[in-house]
Amino acid sequence: MNPERLFERAERARHASRFAAALDLYRQARTVYASEGDPDGERDACIGIGDCLRMLGRFGLAKRAYARAVNLSEALHDPEGLAESQAGFGLSLRAQGNPERALPYLQHAHRLYRQAQAAQGEGFVLWALGSTYRFCGDLRKAIRHFKNALVLAQQQGDEPGTGYALCGLGGASRLMGRFADTQDYYQRANALFEAEKDTYGRAYSYCGLGNAARMQGDYATAMQLFARAEQLYARIGDTAGFAYTVWAMATVHKMRGDYPRSAQTFARARDLFRKTRDARGGIYCRLGTGELALLRGRHKTAQTAFSRCLERAEQLGYHAEACHARTGLALLDDTPDWAAVKQAHRQCGLHFTPPPPPLNLP
Repeated sequence: MNPERLFERAERARHASRFAAALDLYRQARTVYASEGDPDGERDACIGIGDCLRMLGRFGLAKRAYARAVNLSEALHDPEGLAESQAGFGLSLRAQGNPERALPYLQHAHRLYRQAQAAQGEGFVLWALGSTYRFCGDLRKAIRHFKNALVLAQQQGDEPGTGYALCGLGGASRLMGRFADTQDYYQRANALFEAEKDTYGRAYSYCGLGNAARMQGDYATAMQLFARAEQLYARIGDTAGFAYTVWAMATVHKMRGDYPRSAQTFARARDLFRKTRDARGGIYCRLGTGELALLRGRHKTAQTAFSRCLERAEQLGYHAEACHARTGLALLDDTPDWAAVKQAHRQCGLHFTPPPPPLNLP
């Protein structure tokens, strides 16, 4: 079969968020390109394969596809192809719980895109850098990169790029306690994704809107929004994004006082994170179960959960999550050192109010 036709069909499927179907078509195209000795086509197909695997939460396999694309791009002396391949590799590393290891790949991709004056690619990698700095707990850098990505996307008339930059700003604002800003950013993004019929973007923004409602105590609205995100993620087959929605739903059950259901839902989220080997998601679940144990008066269990979470978060460079673990441990202490907790939060730009129980992790 004609590889160009297979590739075009794969691109249409990917843009429609039909990642499983696109993956099969990209793989077929890669096989034909390789047999015909077409390294350009093979490289593009490998990037497409990596993108689909990453969106489906299969990060180890995605890295292998991107690594092949890196080798082909270097042989072809193609800086834009190399930038795209390295950005994908970095995002896959980050998703596996290695945000600090991901930064050099994303930074190199950014330099290559700037040198090539490829504004759309640069906007994408700025968004990727922003979300990685957010994971590392450097919210000031995260917001700066998201705003730069937003400017580039708007200049290019890139509606999806604008939407993802707005989502990035929404997530960073939530961690800083700016919940009204969070809701505004996600609403603007959601409107763009709805107009573009971007299924993944709609799921992403509905989950963000649900979290904004959750942080403002509107749990009924939050659950309605999470249900929409859940349906869309199921349609896409995105286990990774879906897992965070399940985690958020478990948090709502906790805040509503339905502790047995919360525990069951946290367990479900933990299983999903294990499936995708998402270390950050595992930390989130451990934080949630620590909060749940605290609310149920099971202080030894909570102490163990928060202590292990702090150790793991510091090991992997998740400074914001480490701050939340320190807060949980302080709530268990008879004489909490709130000054030390406050200083830890300030170092990564987190809004700080000693959160009394019941806890509601942003």
